[in-house]
Amino acid sequence: MKSILLRTVALSALMTSQALAADLAVKAPPVQAPVPVSPLYNWSGFYAGLNAGADFAYSGDPSTSASCAVPTGFSFGIFACADVPRVNAAGTGSMHRTGFTGGGQAGYNWQRDALVLGGEVDFGAFSGKASRSGGGTYALNSSATYAVTDTVNAHWLMTARARVGVAFDNVLLFATGGLAVTDLSASNSFSDSLSFATGTWNASSTKTGWTAGAGVEWGVARNWTVKAEYLYVHFDSINASGFVTGNFGAAAYGSAISTSTDLSAHIARAGINYRF
Repeated sequence: MKSILLRTVALSALMTSQALAADLAVKAPPVQAPVPVSPLYNWSGFYAGLNAGADFAYSGDPSTSASCAVPTGFSFGIFACADVPRVNAAGTGSMHRTGFTGGGQAGYNWQRDALVLGGEVDFGAFSGKASRSGGGTYALNSSATYAVTDTVNAHWLMTARARVGVAFDNVLLFATGGLAVTDLSASNSFSDSLSFATGTWNASSTKTGWTAGAGVEWGVARNWTVKAEYLYVHFDSINASGFVTGNFGAAAYGSAISTSTDLSAHIARAGINYRF
């Protein structure tokens, strides 16, 4: 009987201890502080900066047109009809030049998710000078040579462009295009080995054209970005007209001549911007 009583007491104690253990609250694991997440780079807002680079300017095919005008009783001359095709060919041909470009830009970006839209205006120096010279011999005097020299030039360039880009955090890939403006001038001259005739014909104009390109921009700090971009610019032709005149007193004459010259350029440049 005593043995049964002891077993009953031991079993009751065991069951009571298990119930108490079940009622105890499970200790929660320690709360860890959240890991800070760096915010994505925000491209929205106004900016302004500077740029510099190189321009590779060229005129595709300046075209010269000489008249066939021989005064009555004067049977020879630089523009005797047989010379016209030769002079035209001498004054036609491409021109190339590499120069410096640099200036400043300002713009605004608007960002929605990864899409970045904006506009930019820039103005700066533009070394767009290119020249060439072609020549030949007179049809009626093969021992006499002549030369036609063509020069095209521009000193400054302004563009107003839209920009469309895709942002990968602090890296922006963009395409751009819009209006281009410059001071386009053309200078042309004629001379020969006999000092028989000379002439110059020039023109200048503020020309509007177009530009398109692409680039990449990096956000290197909260308010600073650096960029590299390529632009192609094109301006339609300007036309210069004048006369080639003889240098022999009373028998002097004048023959009309004109040259049409365009200008295009490839621009590669780098820049830095401050974001407000």
